[in-house]
Amino acid sequence: MPVWSCALPSPALPTERVRRVIDGIWATMLANPRHAGPRMAEGLRAARTLGSKERPVAGDVLSGLMRHHRALLRIAEAPELADARARLDWCADPVLRAWYLLCEVGVPGLPDPADPVDAYAIAVSMPVDIAREWWERLGPERAVAHARTIAGRAPMTLRVLREGFTLSVPFRRVGERALVLEGRLNLDIEPAFVEGHVEVQDLGSQGIVDAAWAGLGPGARVLDMCAGAGGKSLSLAALGATVQAWDVRQDALRALAERARRAGLPIRIAPPEGSYDLVLVDAPCSGTGVLRRHPENRWRMEFPMEIQRDLLGRAARMAPAVVYATCSLLQRENDALVRSVAEPVAERTIWPEDGGAEGFYWARVGSGVAGRGTVRG
Repeated sequence: MPVWSCALPSPALPTERVRRVIDGIWATMLANPRHAGPRMAEGLRAARTLGSKERPVAGDVLSGLMRHHRALLRIAEAPELADARARLDWCADPVLRAWYLLCEVGVPGLPDPADPVDAYAIAVSMPVDIAREWWERLGPERAVAHARTIAGRAPMTLRVLREGFTLSVPFRRVGERALVLEGRLNLDIEPAFVEGHVEVQDLGSQGIVDAAWAGLGPGARVLDMCAGAGGKSLSLAALGATVQAWDVRQDALRALAERARRAGLPIRIAPPEGSYDLVLVDAPCSGTGVLRRHPENRWRMEFPMEIQRDLLGRAARMAPAVVYATCSLLQRENDALVRSVAEPVAERTIWPEDGGAEGFYWARVGSGVAGRGTVRG
């Protein structure tokens, strides 16, 4: 199979009613691409004409349009497919028409571009410079596996905060505290979730928690510097850490407070001050590691390296140990950035095609970080 189309699906054609909803939501997503994800979610919630089984179908199509945008554009523009596209003249949008062509005739046998990196950029629907990095780091065979993995759905995984629970769907354990669900679960009515025994947390994010906890023990003072809604804060508190959490997003901190209340875990929410045994920095990043859950990240990509360096430097002045992490799979935000500041004592890149986690990077660095590189105060 050509590389450019290696991740394309062969989907079923939605019903006319579902297609009408897709048309409307897709138009709102294109009108504001940076907020395509929220626009999609809002549109699906508001689609009262859809039944409970139709809404996921519409969501899969809309997510697929983002995941495979560059490949769909190639189908939409290929002269060889002009006659096939003409039969779908009831669909005006060229990308949607290309998707429905996939539904009717399957993946077309167009050849790869001459440069394999160009073909791979189409397959992952990413800029050529990012595609080149992945192609060269992974090699052709694994790069294709990566393309196919990020074109799919991430598994639903939970973190065990407190034992003594049951779940209404089958699951398998990964290590001591990770659960991978083997069915759909309505958390809002699941006793194990409502009573604070488990929380939603990706396997890769749980790996960052384990890296942060290494060498610590009960009572260790940990600052979660970019806590977001607090998944890592909850996990560390459940292990016995004394956790303080902070984030610039106040809505995320409100969600953290509610999650801590539900789990019965004492997490202090306050701006950083003083010293800690460890600071965890889950830095803002491009989000290139979580494209399965957030395909819209392709349309709002930013590379905040100055912010990342600043956070790493600030963290190093508050603790003898820092764990720096991102949900990025780009060296400019990960190992290259860390090494511009300090030599890590341990690090790991977690790739989605290896074991089902989303893509993450973490590095553990020790004392003396603040005095090196271009970190600002």
